[in-house]
Amino acid sequence: MLALLTAIAALAPAPRVVFTDCDGTMLRPDHTLSPATTAMLHTLHNSGVRVVPSTGRARAGPWTEAVLAAHPVLRRGSPGVYINGCSAFTEDGEALASTYLPEAVALDVLRWWSTSTDAAGSGLVAYVGGEALYIPGQSVEGEAALVAALGTLGDSPPRVVAAECLPAAEVFKMILLCGDDAAAARLRPLLRPLLAGGAALTQAIPGYLEIVPQGATKATACGALLSRWGLRWEEALAIGDGANDLPMLRVASTSGAMGNA
Repeated sequence: MLALLTAIAALAPAPRVVFTDCDGTMLRPDHTLSPATTAMLHTLHNSGVRVVPSTGRARAGPWTEAVLAAHPVLRRGSPGVYINGCSAFTEDGEALASTYLPEAVALDVLRWWSTSTDAAGSGLVAYVGGEALYIPGQSVEGEAALVAALGTLGDSPPRVVAAECLPAAEVFKMILLCGDDAAAARLRPLLRPLLAGGAALTQAIPGYLEIVPQGATKATACGALLSRWGLRWEEALAIGDGANDLPMLRVASTSGAMGNA
């Protein structure tokens, strides 16, 4: 990220806002900020440039203390865009309007995942409020390994809930834990018919298919923050590395993709 931001620093005019993805972009593989990135964040802040995390993660979880609270420029994630734009916060910590999956879609996905032999061996996690909820399914032992792997990403540790206890009307997004991209490619076309009621598929990292509300992207939430500040996309820079970053990379007048993208 440092080399990319150093090149950006030479731009004229400089951006007023930097919207940056986290995993694979702002954060190292161990989900921490490098000393060089830490210094660059201070440089941007001291130059009057807002730095806004824009991530598929929830704002809650271990990384809140390890990253958002640890760096004063990030101000505990305010402002910030989370859960692929379904949840966002202003610079005062005020929540912008949230976007949820249609309840019928959440229930259809849950029903398919818990009964279809095609889905056996995958895991399902739903994001509700500030946490991730894991619903045990057909092969609990195999799913446990996938959920444990998700936990290593530094996001909110999944909490186990029974399927009947899932508040389906309050789900921001769901993640199908596939294990690898070969399994994700096999399951993707099977999921699509279930999403016609107002949802879409995206992907941030290999092996994880994200089911998100139709029209809710990082770009929509970032745009809402820009409007609040009286700024335009022409004054913003977007940086990312995954398919879920494409909407904001396309709409920003200046954008950068990481070498690992």
